[in-house]
Amino acid sequence: MKVLIARICHESHAFSVLPTTLTDFANQELLFGEQILVQRRGTRSEMGGIIDAAERLGWDLIPVISGNAVPSGPVTRSTYEALLEPILRTAASTEGLRAVVISLHGSMSVVGLPDPEGDLLRRIKEVVDQSVVVAATLDLHANVTDEMVRHADLMTSYRTTPHVDQFETATRLCGLVDRTLRGEVRPTLHVARRGMIAGMDLGRTLADGPMVQILREARALEERIPGLLDIGVNAGYPYGDVHDMGPSVVVVGDGHDPAYVDAAEFLMNRAQAMRDVTTVELVPVGTAVEIACRPASGPGPLLLAEYTDGPGGGGYGDATLLLAALLKARIPGTVVGALYDPVSAAQAFTVGVGNRAIFEVGGRTDARFGGDPVRVEATVIALSDGDYVRRGPFETGTRASLGRSARLDADGVQIIVASYRIQAEDREQYRIFGIQPEQSNIIALKGINHFRADFEPIARGIVFVEAGGIVTSDLRVLPYRRVRRPVWPLDD
Repeated sequence: MKVLIARICHESHAFSVLPTTLTDFANQELLFGEQILVQRRGTRSEMGGIIDAAERLGWDLIPVISGNAVPSGPVTRSTYEALLEPILRTAASTEGLRAVVISLHGSMSVVGLPDPEGDLLRRIKEVVDQSVVVAATLDLHANVTDEMVRHADLMTSYRTTPHVDQFETATRLCGLVDRTLRGEVRPTLHVARRGMIAGMDLGRTLADGPMVQILREARALEERIPGLLDIGVNAGYPYGDVHDMGPSVVVVGDGHDPAYVDAAEFLMNRAQAMRDVTTVELVPVGTAVEIACRPASGPGPLLLAEYTDGPGGGGYGDATLLLAALLKARIPGTVVGALYDPVSAAQAFTVGVGNRAIFEVGGRTDARFGGDPVRVEATVIALSDGDYVRRGPFETGTRASLGRSARLDADGVQIIVASYRIQAEDREQYRIFGIQPEQSNIIALKGINHFRADFEPIARGIVFVEAGGIVTSDLRVLPYRRVRRPVWPLDD
């Protein structure tokens, strides 16, 4: 069974001023052919899961491309075409191809394309034989469009946030693909959504909130309804700008049965009823620092998560309002970062370890979101190429990088400046600078969800901060153009 495997993964903030280029993919993940097998085999990643399943199922794998970039602005059209071209070329030229298994995010924006992942699946379908199974894994923050459902034979979504089940999601999809190829099932897809572009507690699964409750009900329906193969519950990504965006439920059934549609509609009714229920509340910068100044309530660091500036949601990663407040407070044992600031990182390499200089830190991307650069006098403590291997539960064993980076000491406050925008996700991001997160007092990090997998177990508490970033908690300030209207929470 010849099976083509690929990954094109990007979550695009439609209103970011930072275009996403091929360089951004190369800075994080851009693998071709055998590189994919070498670097992803044995890891807790989606491609790792696909490789593991394929080898167990006896597939003849054709690895093509695996690309992933940190969430940012829309992908340029030339970058999109460059990523897609080897998939289309290989799919069209492979004799006897049986399936295409592709890892997508589901919330990618491309300049000039209103629905890129629908376009991508359509174009794959056009170059392969009608019998070829086209299957996709999705992030549970996917904005699943009608076009995506129309041109995919199978799809399934993560079931955790932080996304620590990527391996399991890939394994589940490959099992369905194999059953389809062997003629055991004839999958059909059904999607349901409501007049909302946010909800499901934004997909959080670390507390018993709406997402957890809906997922629990989805698993019960899979057990109860004959022929129901999979239910993908998607919280959506509210910072995209497509007509079909928002929370959705995708039901995969064996053949056609009205019960599949009923299941999708039932779960979406549950999501609508709980649309404004959340397990996370954001506090202003002043309140966050006030909490940080209190005596420690237990062991481990207090995490100040700059939610609205988190690169994991498309934030610029260089907001400075919290940094400025912490520099003023001078709380012992404080670590701030990593901040996206390639200028300060380059300056630190010029200044050298052990030397002191004036730095203008952060605030370089868009002063409307998160403040201006902060002037500090600091000593360069450590320099790094920024490379690390993830040791925590998120994508365990895979490599990532902050780019050329530095640790600065501003009179006791440790500041990490990095050349690449990347979310806080793994304690190794601090250890490469000689910082032991477990022994820190305060860690102000650029994070939304994924940091919780590795950091929450060691933390004495988490404070989610409204840092003034572009991942705003007030969606009404964003200039949507394509989303269907009226829709909650944009319209009364």
